Amino acid sequence: MKKVLMTGVSGFIGSNLLDFLIKNTNWHITGYDNLSTGNKENISEHLNNKRFTFCEADAFTISTLRDYDVVFHLAALPRIQPSFELISEHITANVLLAAHLLEVMIREQHYPKLIYSGSSAVYGTPEKIPTPESEKIDCLSPYAFQKYEVERYLELIATRYPIDYVTLRYFNPYGPRSFNEKNAFNAYSSVVGIFLNKAKKGEPMLVTGDGSQQRDFIHVEDIASANYQAAIHPQKLNTFFNIGQGATLSVLDLAKKIGGPYNFIPKREGEAEITFADNSKARTILNWEPKGNLSEYLKHELQK
Repeated sequence: MKKVLMTGVSGFIGSNLLDFLIKNTNWHITGYDNLSTGNKENISEHLNNKRFTFCEADAFTISTLRDYDVVFHLAALPRIQPSFELISEHITANVLLAAHLLEVMIREQHYPKLIYSGSSAVYGTPEKIPTPESEKIDCLSPYAFQKYEVERYLELIATRYPIDYVTLRYFNPYGPRSFNEKNAFNAYSSVVGIFLNKAKKGEPMLVTGDGSQQRDFIHVEDIASANYQAAIHPQKLNTFFNIGQGATLSVLDLAKKIGGPYNFIPKREGEAEITFADNSKARTILNWEPKGNLSEYLKHELQK
């Protein structure tokens, strides 16, 4: 039985990964979350499970990784616009925390497999569509730069120490718990969740710019399965993978698909015009296959 540690366990992606691992493995999971963006309700059904230990604490308090086989590092402040303003806060959460985990490994000379939650934001507005992992890096926001900075740290430190890592570059996640109305900085708040919340309340959806920007929407359970496939891969990979559906939809078409009123608001700087994953590398090497269907998800949510 593997023993795994997860940072950001009560967030949108973390809690769904926890669901997946509890359901599909016999692993023991220790989860850390300071609840700054996560929600304890997201993991409430597992709090009495003997295979799950919850630590309501900042992941900077982690002093040893010696007991773990795998570390899923999801804790982050993954919001593009706030990263322009709350700069030091985002650097601390998005760069220094990953550095802390690496320092613990080096100090103990124990290197559990590290699955790092990266972002497709590192591509900016890519030239090649669909976008392969070989696309040039063009960070349009501090958030994107911070995610790429950690990728580079992993690559560089692995030249000196036996770091065993996989970076998963998530495209545009959606799914259960993606939107928390009570928390403006909720991790990975998806436009899908935001629009659904507006539609259910009968309020107009707010479309930025002209809504022509294209997004590759990936269901959170597919992200969870990618984390799992990376964790069980028998080889040391030390590389990165696009985790996207491999399809695209404009934000305006998303609003129309959901139905209901919508208004246009000014375009936001620092956001890509298109995200569209070439996910063939993950399909081939990780034996991963996305199964989510956005249309079916929207239909199910709107019938609630």
